Amino acid sequence: MEKNQPKKILKKLFIGFAIAVAAMLAYYQFWFLRLPERSIPTDTSAFISPANGKVAAVLHWTADSLAWEKDAGVVQVMTSDVDSSGWLIAIEMDVTNVHYQRAPMAGRFLQKNYVKGSFNNALIQTNRFGLRLENERNDLLFETENGVRYKVVQVAGLLARRIEDFMEPGQTVAAGDVIGLIKLGSQVGLILPENTVPMVVPGQVVTDGETIIAKQKTE
Repeated sequence: MEKNQPKKILKKLFIGFAIAVAAMLAYYQFWFLRLPERSIPTDTSAFISPANGKVAAVLHWTADSLAWEKDAGVVQVMTSDVDSSGWLIAIEMDVTNVHYQRAPMAGRFLQKNYVKGSFNNALIQTNRFGLRLENERNDLLFETENGVRYKVVQVAGLLARRIEDFMEPGQTVAAGDVIGLIKLGSQVGLILPENTVPMVVPGQVVTDGETIIAKQKTE
């Protein structure tokens, strides 16, 4: 073996490691944190998808129907400031999806509620809600101009250890505005009041800021 062979091997290993790290950082910056332009629907009666991913559940809820569920206490806390009944739509995000969340409808941001919890694999379903309710999460409550309340729920997962929102109480948003970010993907829930009709089904792929996920009922 040449005298300088070990040094050459170490140098190649170092260069390979540096290239791998640079590639990972570039992939994270330009893929995970990408924020593509979206064509926001102009239908003011429509709730657009807050996240990019696959619909995991479309569930009608009432306080009574949730009373017997193991996770009912959590769900009722999440829904009580929206309505006495309504719809829960859960969206799964994986590492290939856009990780930013958008406002489903124009309105005013009322409050946030950050709840500490676990970091279990969000892609493994443990209940009919389509959300790992025991995981760390961030509830964002909004109210439209005509007094309709809805909530966007950001849920952490096995790899998603950081949830961010860009909202302050009293802040107004337009439909499609960026409101938050979940690092490395996880789950996003949309809690809607009774006077809405879901427009998606489980298994459907939805695009943040573009897919109409539900509509308000018209009299």
